[in-house]
Order: sequence, then C-alpha cells, then structure tokens
Amino acid sequence: MQSKTHLLEDEFSERGKIRGVRYLQSFLLFLCLFAAYLLRVSISVAIVAMTPDKNSTDFLLETHYHIPVFSWTQHTKSLILSAFFWGYLIMNLPAAMIGRRYNNQMLLAMSMTLTVALSLATPMLVVAFNWPILVLIRFLQGLTQAFTMPMIHGISAKWAPPNERGRLVGFVLGGLQFGTVITLVGSGILASTRSGWPSIYYTSGAFGIFWVILWLIFGSESPDTHRLITRSERNYIKSSLTQTVSEKKNLITPWKEIFTSMPVWAVTISHAGHNCGFWLLLSEMPTFISSVLKFDIKSDGFVSALPYLAMWLCQFPVTYFADYMNKKNVTSLTFSRKFWNTLGMSGGALGLMVLGYMGENANAAICMYVFVVAIGCCTNVGFNINHLDLAPNYAGILMGFTNAVAALGGVLAPTVCGFIVHDQTSVDEWRVVFTLGAVILFFSSIFYIVFGSAEVQSWNEPRNENVGVRSFMQMKTDYGSSSKYTSSSSSFVKVTSKYTMFVRQ
Repeated sequence: MQSKTHLLEDEFSERGKIRGVRYLQSFLLFLCLFAAYLLRVSISVAIVAMTPDKNSTDFLLETHYHIPVFSWTQHTKSLILSAFFWGYLIMNLPAAMIGRRYNNQMLLAMSMTLTVALSLATPMLVVAFNWPILVLIRFLQGLTQAFTMPMIHGISAKWAPPNERGRLVGFVLGGLQFGTVITLVGSGILASTRSGWPSIYYTSGAFGIFWVILWLIFGSESPDTHRLITRSERNYIKSSLTQTVSEKKNLITPWKEIFTSMPVWAVTISHAGHNCGFWLLLSEMPTFISSVLKFDIKSDGFVSALPYLAMWLCQFPVTYFADYMNKKNVTSLTFSRKFWNTLGMSGGALGLMVLGYMGENANAAICMYVFVVAIGCCTNVGFNINHLDLAPNYAGILMGFTNAVAALGGVLAPTVCGFIVHDQTSVDEWRVVFTLGAVILFFSSIFYIVFGSAEVQSWNEPRNENVGVRSFMQMKTDYGSSSKYTSSSSSFVKVTSKYTMFVRQ
C-alpha cells in the first residue's frame, strides 16, 4: 500500500513536466549564440553600407533615400572592427570569475540586455557623433558579450552528459555559424532597403529582446533548478556527471596548475589561432568581396554568408560521427580531439594560402572561401569543447581564460589588415593578409598536436576550503548543484546511479 502511495505521489509530481529538457536548454543556448552573433557580426556588412564608394550603386541608392553615409578611411574602419575585441579581451576572465559567484542564467540575460540596448542606440548616436562613438559602443558591447561563452560553458557542463557532449555542445556552438549566415544575408538585404543600414541594428536588437524573454521563461542554470524537468532526467544527468563533477562548495581555483598546464595552453593557442583566422575572414572578407571581386552590397551579403551556411550544415555529421567513434571506442578521446582539430585548422591554413593566389577570379575565390570556412566546423569537436574534457569543475574559468587570450585574434586581424591593406583593390596586399592568417592557423594546429590532451587533469579534483577574502573567486563551483538540492539529492543520486544507467542500457 505504501509503495502504491509513493508511485501515485511520483506520478502526481511529474504532471506538467516535459521530457528532454536538456535538449531544450541546448536549443535556447543555440539561440543565445545566434542572437549574440546577430549583434556582433552585423557590423561587418553594416560598415560596408555606411561607407560606400562614391558614385557606386550603393552610394547613389543611399543618398537617394537620405540615408547617412560616412567617409571613413580603412584604418578607421579597422579600428571600429577591432574595438569590440578590446572589450572582449579585458572582460572574459573577470566574467568567468563573476559567473562562479552569481547565477549564470541571470548573468547571461543581463549581458544580452545590455548588448541589445547599445545596438538600438547605435544609429542615432553615430549620426550625432560620428565614428568615435561607434568605437566606444563596440568596445562596451565587447565588455557585455564577454559573459556569453563562459556562462554557456558553465551551464552546458551541468546539462550535457559526457556521452552526449559532442552533439549537445556542438549544436550549441552551431549558433555561431547560423547567426553569421543570417546576419550576413539579412544585413545585406536590410542595407539595400529604404531603411538602410540603421535597420540592421534595430532588427538584431529586437531578436535579442525576444531571446531574453524566452530564456527567462524556459531557461535554467542547472537541472536542479529547472521547474519543468522530470525527476528521471534530472537523476540521469546528475548520475552521469558524478565521476568528474564535484558537489563540493567553496572550491579553490587551482590558478597555478591552470597557468602551468600544457594541455590548457594547447587549447589556448589553438583558440587564439582559430579566432585570428575566423575573424580575419568574417570582418574583412565582405570588404574584399566588395572591393576586389566587385559584388554589390546585397550580393556581398549572400556570398559572405555562403561559407558559414556550409560550416553550419557540415558540423552536424561531424559532431555525430565524432561522438559515435568515441562511444564505440574506435578512437580515444585525445586522438579524436587532435584529429578533428588538425583537420579544421590545417585544412583552413591550406585553403587560405590558395585563396591568396586566386586573384580576381571570383568563382574560384568564392569556392575556396567556402572550403576554408566550412572545414573549420571540425574544431567544434576539437579545442572548442576541450575545456570540458580537461577540468569539468573549472570549465567556465578555462573558457574565460582561453577566450580572453583568443580575443587577441579578433583585435589583431582587422588591425593588422588595416596596416597592410592601403589599397582595398590590391590583390597583392590581400595576399599578404591571407598568407599571414594561414601561417598562424598552421602553427596553432601543430602546437595542439604536440601538447593537447583530453584526459581529465589531476587538479580537476577540487580542494574544499574556507576561503575568507578570496570568496569572490571561489564561492560557487561551475558544475556544483544548487544548494537547495545538494543535501537532499546527492545521496539519492549515488544510490540510483547504477540503476539509472542500467535502465538506459
């Protein structure tokens, strides 16, 4: 009779719950990166529309519709494009440390809200104060968006079981490419309308607001705090993480071990090299396509987006195949990470070298551009999720650190390009830029092969100490459960762990 009562209570408590909440969280985080890249990448096309060549079709169209246009030098445009990454560079690690103390869900929502507010204010402020205010806005948006990746990695680590990590986190990271595709295509279309380039900022801001509302309603920092998750799914996720994720509180971050770990530096160098190549293409290719290949602004957007569409589509079979090979023990996790990372980065380096010698052959250059970007999807199961392998308890901190260093790539790519390219129509000057990008990608790939690893590091097992004044950095583990549930559920999870895994078999 008592067992029947418990069954009835369980059935009643599960009413109104939904299955597969971890997939819902992945979808929401995917949309987060999608929205973030709408706001981040739109400047690459918007700046082309804001500074059209005099007497070009775009210039005549914009002046006809009384849309403000500007006469900025290539150096000024490079300064604008790099400003975001200075803010991003400064704030990444502090953002990760703040995320250890405060609720990651709310930090992510606040970050997006501030970025949206700056985007919506951009057209009016730029018309009033010209390019210096745009540099400031981009810098501030870099500060606010610095919270995005550390929070996403911290949240993903609490939701993604190890044997689903490649697919779930790979899908989330696909938001980068999908956001880039829609931004480049949509921005080109919006810029060619009567509303002109200001509509790019308003549209991306509107979607950011929509995402914040969705996230506050359906998102959660961890399975413990989600009101719609079933008990069986919560227990499955928690039991799958018991070997690498600590329930302890007041964890001391092993800074010395992190900064002296060669596998961590392998991820960091690879991350920085990849960012340099990625942002070189993303920020400068619209200008190359417009100035060298002679596409108008609408066609420029479509052509610039095509490689990222290919990248987004390719990442699905790549992440599933990589997870399948790991699950069947065909490859070790370390070999898998190195193989896919090498394919993505060395393949991209080779493609960049060839792209530099395509000249004004538009069809060949576009095909090679598609190849270089698309093959980069392989890094989504390479260095991009390696943080979770090395130290699940400190994945947010690792992402904050590597992302901060990698932001240098976003700073240097447009800045160096501005110093090299004085004549935007010069194929020879662009060849130097592409060759430099290829060398950086190749070196980063080799460094990862030599020093990379997917083994859980010994310092992942945390020390539980009273921390006093250092509590700002140490208050909350990236992967620990909410205190509301820790004491009541930790023993239950241990008892049911074997049973849960048996049922899933």
